[in-house]
Amino acid sequence: MTATMAALLLGLWAVPGAAQSETPVMGGVVRSKEWRIRRSPEKEEEFLGDVSYRAADTAVSADWALYSHAARKWRARGHVAAERRLPSGDVVSAQGEEAVYDQASGKGSLTAKDRVLLERKLPPGEPDHGSAAKLQWEGRQKALLSGGVHVWGPRVETWSNEASYDQSSGRLTLSGGRPVLRKLEGDWTGAVKADEITGWESPRRLEADGKTRGWVEFPAQAPPGELAR
Repeated sequence: MTATMAALLLGLWAVPGAAQSETPVMGGVVRSKEWRIRRSPEKEEEFLGDVSYRAADTAVSADWALYSHAARKWRARGHVAAERRLPSGDVVSAQGEEAVYDQASGKGSLTAKDRVLLERKLPPGEPDHGSAAKLQWEGRQKALLSGGVHVWGPRVETWSNEASYDQSSGRLTLSGGRPVLRKLEGDWTGAVKADEITGWESPRRLEADGKTRGWVEFPAQAPPGELAR
């Protein structure tokens, strides 16, 4: 459960320093149909039309983007899409309408007119999907989905108001609106509804706090220690 959600929640936006149109920057290139630069009152670079950034493991596109040098901030809007290939080989993508990224802090957000859409493609097997009102991240360490969060795929399905992931602790937390989790395959299957649901990657375990309801089904021969997998 945690690996599926974590992959969807990992930050997708990692645009480095400002770039001129069609100019390599820190291993990547920013391209656009039109490029404008303003030097007063502060230096800004504006990219218009089919804006795209590509690096070794990351691709970002939008209709428009602006980089403010003094603030070291990116803004993008219009068909914003980001894709990253993870070390595992999985490909995670997100789509929305407007994004901001603070290069100094590594914090960013992605919103949409309707819903932010996420997808995780595995080398084999069916993809996982997610949707929410907003995606926020802090570098590649922390991420938060908020606003009617729904994640579904062949392995797991969840509903919650918020879903947060902290890579340093390997902890995923579903909270708000009495979150629900369904585990659809693996050494055990089941469903749980609680005030808060938390999963950890190592050791792999799942906890449900508060008023909890649900069911678990597992093979008769499975040892007790295997139930949290």
